[in-house]
This record gives sequence, C-alpha cells and structure tokens, in this order.
Amino acid sequence: MSGSGKGLIGLWLYKMGDSTDWTMKESMQRRSQQVAPVDGESEDASKNTSNHNCVVFSLKNQVGGLARALKVFEDNGVNVIHIESRKSKRRPSEYEIMVDVDCDNRLMDDIMKTLASEVAAINLTSFDQGQKFPHPHVGALSSTSSFDFGDMPWFPRKVADLDHSQNVLMYGTELEADHPGFKDPVYRKRRKYFADLAMQYKYGHPIPRIDYTKEEIKTWGTVFRELHKIYPLYACKEYLENWPLLVEFCGYREDNIPQLQDLNVFLKRKTGFTLRPVAGYLSPRDFLAGLAFRVFHCTQYIRHSSDPFYTPEP
Repeated sequence: MSGSGKGLIGLWLYKMGDSTDWTMKESMQRRSQQVAPVDGESEDASKNTSNHNCVVFSLKNQVGGLARALKVFEDNGVNVIHIESRKSKRRPSEYEIMVDVDCDNRLMDDIMKTLASEVAAINLTSFDQGQKFPHPHVGALSSTSSFDFGDMPWFPRKVADLDHSQNVLMYGTELEADHPGFKDPVYRKRRKYFADLAMQYKYGHPIPRIDYTKEEIKTWGTVFRELHKIYPLYACKEYLENWPLLVEFCGYREDNIPQLQDLNVFLKRKTGFTLRPVAGYLSPRDFLAGLAFRVFHCTQYIRHSSDPFYTPEP
C-alpha cells in the first residue's frame, strides 16, 4: 500500500448474523442497541456480550494496506479476535477484510472515527456509480513512524532510470595490480575508451558498435576455439540448441567478435530481455536493478592478449 494510506477505499460495518455470509451496510451507522439480557443472565454478562464488535473494510491491492488498518486497533489497545478476507464481489481486483474485535461500543466509535478520517469513508453505491474517490485526510495512519518511507534509498522506478544506476566498483577505467593488462598503457587506454562509451550510453539509444583491433580479434579467436571444443560436453541443452542461431544472426565466429547491438536485438526477440553496455564490475544493487527490468549489463572489452585464459573480472 502507498505511504499515504490511500489503499482503503471504503469502510462498512458488518451486520451481525450468519457468519457464513457477510452483509455490508452502505453507511457508517453501527447498531447502538445493547444486547438485552436473557432470563437467568446477569446484567454484567449482557455487557460482556456487547463487547463483541465487527468491522468490514475494503483494501486496494497494494502493499501494506492491511497492516495500516490493523495498526488502528493496536494503537487503541484492542484485541483482534478473528480476521478474515474475501475477494470483493463488487470489485474483483480488491479484497474485503472482516475483523472481529473485543471492545466496547464507545471505544469502537473512536476507532471508527479514526478509520473514517483517514479514508474519508465513502458510500459504496456512490463509488459504483462512478463518483470520484475523495482524497484522504492527512491523519494518524499516514504519520505513523512504522510506515515512514522517507529514508528509503533511491531506486530506479522505470527502465530509463537505469541511466543513473551505473555504480562501477572496479575494473572500469582503473585496473587492479593483479590484472594481466595492469602494466600495459595501450591496453589501459583501450579500456578507458570502452568505459567512456558505456558511461555515455543512454536508454533507448542503439548500443555503439566497436571497431575491434586485430589483436582483440586474435585473443577472441584463441578463447573461442578452446571453448568450442568443450561446448558439447559441458554446455547446457538450451545453449547448444541456440548456438546455430547465434552464429547465423549474431556473427559468432572465430574471426569475428559479435556486436552487442546485434545480440541485444536477438535476445529481445527470443526472450524479452535486453542488453546494456557497462563500464566494469557493477554494484550488486545496480546489477539486480537491471534484472528487475529484464536488462542484463554486459561489457564490450576483450581480455588482455598476454593471458587469454585468465581474467580476475567476473
């Protein structure tokens, strides 16, 4: 549920009767009559009987709605005896919650006022007729500290926000001392070129095509040949089935390094996932944020030629 508590769309009282069928009253009036004592029953027993109250409210399908509603009872020290939910008969996308509580009528009146002021309780018939839902009052529930989301870290809410989730931890423009290319100024300059391309990339643009050097293609071919020998033994069935398609549509060959843009188009058509260039080792938070939008971050650089079968990078 949203932090403002807008998820409660209405509030209705439960008419005491057959528990197998909920009967909702489309108003905020509750039975005020006390239960009359029967023969042989003391007045105290009658008062105890009247402490049983029920309320039915409707929730939107949002996170935290039920917790917010139950917080009202908790804040008033009211014991919840029974809670039950069902799919709304009027709004299939919503749920109705019935709560049995142990409290007297006076306290129940206070609880109802709190709920009503929070949601500006509406008449269900009016809602069905298309009237606009009134804005809720800013009240107790929305200011409850348990639901204060003010300190929540920023996170991408749409795929374009991934442009701001590119926190590279290592192996970007800087290399660690154990990296085979650490002492090679030409290789390090080349890595900076790849990192700059990735950091400049924006969502919706074509992935830049790389003019790979002869040395990079040679390194790629060395690794390609060795891996191609062991694919039949260790590659999964899905990879082997799609390998001919990668060769045909993405240019997988010993003498050619596939372009990330071609892979991106192929992957999107096959799976719905897309690729995005990244400068280096991305933070786990940003990497998982990409997966939430079916985006897989991928580097475009090639290993150092001095040791093609080893890289400290994941």
